[in-house]
Amino acid sequence: MKLQTFGGSYPQAAVVGVVGVVDRREVPAEFAAAVEEYELQRARAAAEVIGRTFEDGKPRAVPGSVFVVAQEFRAAYAEGVAG
Repeated sequence: MKLQTFGGSYPQAAVVGVVGVVDRREVPAEFAAAVEEYELQRARAAAEVIGRTFEDGKPRAVPGSVFVVAQEFRAAYAEGVAG
């Protein structure tokens, strides 16, 4: 298994810590096309958001980003708890 770890703290931005693990294993051949398409879709979405932000100056969250995924998780969890 090929793993890459990263981390750091940034006291100049209040108290922010970042830690992560990146899985660097090779994708099995039968899934390679799907993974490549997924990565291309994320890159296109990020480029579109950056382009729109550059055009009108309004900040936007990138689909699939940690911020968006966390918001989706919180909403789903709240719905599950309430339901």
